[in-house]
Amino acid sequence: MGIRSRSTSMKESALAPFAPAWWAQGGNFQTIWGYLLPSPKALPSTRLHEVTVSQGDKVVMCENKPPPSHNVNGVVLLMHGLGGHADSPYMLRVAEKFLRQNWITLRLNHRGAGQGRGKAKQLYHAGKSEDLPPVLARISELFPKMPVVIAGFSLSGNLLLKYLGEKGEVILECLCGAIAVNPPMKLALSAAAMRQQRNWIYDHRFVRLLKQAIREHQEDFSDFPRVKFPSDMSVYRFDQIVTAPLSGFASVEDYYQKSSAFQFLSQINLPAVLLASEDDPFVPSETFEDLPINHFLNLHLTRSGGHMGFIAARPTRFDDHRWMDEAIVHYAGEMEKNFHRRGFFESRA
Repeated sequence: MGIRSRSTSMKESALAPFAPAWWAQGGNFQTIWGYLLPSPKALPSTRLHEVTVSQGDKVVMCENKPPPSHNVNGVVLLMHGLGGHADSPYMLRVAEKFLRQNWITLRLNHRGAGQGRGKAKQLYHAGKSEDLPPVLARISELFPKMPVVIAGFSLSGNLLLKYLGEKGEVILECLCGAIAVNPPMKLALSAAAMRQQRNWIYDHRFVRLLKQAIREHQEDFSDFPRVKFPSDMSVYRFDQIVTAPLSGFASVEDYYQKSSAFQFLSQINLPAVLLASEDDPFVPSETFEDLPINHFLNLHLTRSGGHMGFIAARPTRFDDHRWMDEAIVHYAGEMEKNFHRRGFFESRA
């Protein structure tokens, strides 16, 4: 795979190009409609798995399987974005589509999120890649020899790419690919974009979710630090007074620099798709400039789509207008096929 500006080299012909719906033009409308349009409320027969990570904390994965009579194609691990959890609408929606395509689906709650509330004292953040090895080890125990694809949304997209690059080695024999959706790979750039007046609605929403997460930690752990939030609270200020100091960084700038995935991209050595749009309100298109030469990386940068919106003019094969979901399932399918061909293992040798 090679770096492309607005196209891909991984069997793009099977994936219809993205064309935005007429009623969702521009990054803001794409982002907002992507959030507002209906998604599943729950998935049936969910099984929970607790995984111990560092410092005794635990994270929780939600497992769903296709009907027993169906042949399983593989395992997909979905990881939510900032302020989300395993039951966030986009997580349930994408998982449901993978189930329809006969994939075992795993939805990860990062530390303290969703079903993992009260099981982790530490906060998760964009650079918390240390949590992935025990999660992948558990997946290997649960589903040995099954091809595994990971899809990380937004903040998790950065975390995923950071993990893949910083290891610089074959991480898990059955891990056959990764998909990062709208990843803020240059965190300082996204933080600056979020602070712009035009993005106040997004900043306000994330601040509300982050403050709620802190209140929950304070309720669940009596010795969790008490934080006084200033009146001019923003995501940047949260990272400055909460994320950075409580996660062991010297400053917010130190957090952004050390946790940004961009610096690790050249070391990634398995198929990875960067799925993003030029009009994302707070992951600027400059994020994807000057990418390193790495044939394992595949950039699919659309002209429109917003942040995790991608509301298409025409229905997808799933009979809705969620092109993002279609693209994720498509690329996972290509990665699974490559796994059986073993071609990518040979190229990494």
